[in-house]
Amino acid sequence: MKRWLLALLVVVTATLMARVAEALPEAHLLRIDPRAASNNGAPILSTLVEVVEFHSPADALSVCNGKTGNAEVDCWADAVQKDNVLWTGFDITKLQANAFFAAKVNGADVFARLEGSALKWGDAQKEPGVGTAWVIAIDGSQSAGDRFRDAQEIAYAFVKAMQPNDLMDIIVFDSHDHQYLTDSKWKSYATKERDELVHTLDVATASKVAQDRSLFSILQNVISDSFGTLGNFSSTQTIPMHQALVVLSNGYAKADAGTTGPSAQAFSQYLNKGRFPDDNTAQVKTPLPVISNWLPPQTTTMVGDVLRNNENQFMQGLANVKLGGFYSVVRGGQGQAKAPGIVAAVRKRFNSMYVMKWRLSCLAPSVEQSFSLNFRNTTTPISGDTSFKDVPIGVDPTQWPLDIDVAKTQSDANTNPIVPGGKMKVYGEFCWGGTKDRAEVYFIPAGSKPDPQLASGNVDAIKQAVQSLVQQNLRGSALEAGEAFVTFQVPDEEKLLEGNGDNMVARIIVYDNGAHRLSGHDDKTILTLKAAKKPFPILIVAGAGGAVLVFGLLLIVIMRGGGGGGRGKRAPAPPPAPVVAGGPLPPYGGGGYGPPPGGYGPPPPYGGAPPYGQGPPGGFAPNPR
Repeated sequence: MKRWLLALLVVVTATLMARVAEALPEAHLLRIDPRAASNNGAPILSTLVEVVEFHSPADALSVCNGKTGNAEVDCWADAVQKDNVLWTGFDITKLQANAFFAAKVNGADVFARLEGSALKWGDAQKEPGVGTAWVIAIDGSQSAGDRFRDAQEIAYAFVKAMQPNDLMDIIVFDSHDHQYLTDSKWKSYATKERDELVHTLDVATASKVAQDRSLFSILQNVISDSFGTLGNFSSTQTIPMHQALVVLSNGYAKADAGTTGPSAQAFSQYLNKGRFPDDNTAQVKTPLPVISNWLPPQTTTMVGDVLRNNENQFMQGLANVKLGGFYSVVRGGQGQAKAPGIVAAVRKRFNSMYVMKWRLSCLAPSVEQSFSLNFRNTTTPISGDTSFKDVPIGVDPTQWPLDIDVAKTQSDANTNPIVPGGKMKVYGEFCWGGTKDRAEVYFIPAGSKPDPQLASGNVDAIKQAVQSLVQQNLRGSALEAGEAFVTFQVPDEEKLLEGNGDNMVARIIVYDNGAHRLSGHDDKTILTLKAAKKPFPILIVAGAGGAVLVFGLLLIVIMRGGGGGGRGKRAPAPPPAPVVAGGPLPPYGGGGYGPPPGGYGPPPPYGGAPPYGQGPPGGFAPNPR
């Protein structure tokens, strides 16, 4: 057996055993995608997740014992493609009840709530954004010329296997940095664009010029040049949430110090970090699996044999198998035959991924975010993933919508419609920790649309829009606030009412002035609640009328009682006249004694005719018998 084949098997086995040692199942966060975050105003994060258990390569390669030469290499290449020999994927739908996804906010974990069920990658391909952006990097150097056709065949197979949301960029490189023999640019799944990808492969050729090169540097540039322009094209606006790099090369770089096995493993770690270039901390983290296919020359020399081991180590080191990478060897003339198996193996591994959507109420106030994924109380312990630490995910935290429980809030408003000058309650999961001064509500005046400045993401612009509503007295302050609700005072303004009768509504925007976050603030997502005009104050009117009636009756009583009688009321009897001795019986009869009319005392003006008489003032007149 040739020395390079022997070296291949030794290195492959040792490296795989070191990098894919049998261990506990591992949870991997492969992407956190905030796009389409607002689902009817709800803050939703989509994640790409897998749980994988890796197995010992020794068991997988045991079927090749006793084989030698090319037969042994082919056996190894076929063995690693079989199901469950190197890895086993777990059905996350059976584990999702034990899944805990959290964001780190102000030093504490804020746990998210799973929305719906996890969806297997292969079953989610028709959902917007669920797809893979593929870069097919083909070695077109003069040294790889005799393997170029095999590389084309493998590339054709990947084009044929594209899914509805996939994108692809085919690049043929040789020995130059940033200078490619062919670059198809990004193409979509559309039939016309897939045909263009096929045409790109049909007309591509290898270089005729032999030059030294740094393959490590070239591949770095391919990644930054291709994925860096993702989205800068007009054919589609939806960037897939997953990415993958396919490398088809002989691994040749002569004596380049950077193109070695150790440097490739370091490069693999760079790909795992998912930011290109790595020092650009503003870049979104998108771990990049590499499907590395080594295409060794069909002919070799003694000098070539010396370099084979280094080339194999470099190509194998590119394959970050922990995150979906794959490594295979394709000998001369095997491209067309082996291409379907390679694509199927890659697709099968990707299909172990699941899309999990989480309702996440709170984010850290900075662009950098930290997340963790763990599985608790599982039969077999699962190692979690905390690799998303202090990294951007492509979202401005001030643009993250407030988590309003729309159904519960609308139900409450249906029972207690919003009225000017009244109170209203909004339910949700809020991040103000009960600090009611952070909660504000704004009402959109009837006949107008929400100010587009509210959606600008510019704090100053939002302030201007808010000030306009304040000037119109359409701001409501919080009377009481908790983590799950807030009660607002409704402004006493009729112009906040839209519509008539039973169709009357109020359109509101809830604002967290601490985090500068808003609830839905466009025509589709704005919170619209049942409202009504202020009710006629019948009790107050009735109370006022009753008071007037009572006052009137009292006035009548007073008037009748103070004027010597009146119609409808019996006047009090006059006091009896004084009795003069020997005279007739007093008219006040009864023989009783009583004061003379006008009371006792000297009659004014101290004399005159009876009834004040000549009797002594204060004296008693005799009662004749």
